[in-house]
Amino acid sequence: MRPEKVEIKVTLADAHDPAAAARHVEKAIERLELQGGDPWTVVFCEDITDAAASTALLDIGVVLRVRGKTATAGDSTIKLRPSRWSQLDPEYFENVDADGDNVEDLKIEADWAGEKRSLAASMTVKWSDSRLATASADGRPVTELFSKKQLDFLATCSVGRVNLAAVSMLPPITATRFEEFTIDGLTSKVRGERWRVDGLDFLELSIVAKPKAAVAAQAALTAFMQQKQLPVDDSQVSKTRRVLEHLIAKSTI
Repeated sequence: MRPEKVEIKVTLADAHDPAAAARHVEKAIERLELQGGDPWTVVFCEDITDAAASTALLDIGVVLRVRGKTATAGDSTIKLRPSRWSQLDPEYFENVDADGDNVEDLKIEADWAGEKRSLAASMTVKWSDSRLATASADGRPVTELFSKKQLDFLATCSVGRVNLAAVSMLPPITATRFEEFTIDGLTSKVRGERWRVDGLDFLELSIVAKPKAAVAAQAALTAFMQQKQLPVDDSQVSKTRRVLEHLIAKSTI
């Protein structure tokens, strides 16, 4: 089986030197002439255990993410990455766009970062009921951040059981998604997104390609970065893992 799309990512920063990361990111933004971009609030939910700090959900391939894009509107995503076709029920084999009575968006795609390649399955729901602000202020259950269809997707397709009653919201991070731009050799536009929390600062560039064109698209993006002399993080550890490990270390003893 083959996903419809491949998302190709590269992170621009120095993950080993937080002080240098901000300088590298600012330099990359200047060289790329990135424009626009309103700040979002991004909150992850994890299984936090004092005296045993770990990314328990991330380690079994579960990512729970909520984004506040305005004071009242945003979206919530349950992502399984890495995923397998064999862990998904047939009803989740094909992409589904939110439309009409269907408010959930289902996306199955390959996820490439350098030599690392995996399958990701995610379900997202948009909302405009201030649920992130309400949950943050009142300490409401994590389940209220997601729809019933999303919870069914998690229960049916996750490789491990997840009791959301034992899951906590982590401190928020600030994200900025810039206006998309084009480069030679690519038909798809390039998207830049910056994440900042405490001393961490990441800029990620990503493109989307059809599977048969993905290798050439990744080569074109790599050539573009070399041309711009952008500071590329060779480890290609996902920004999600870096941020979660940092926030959990702060939240536990």
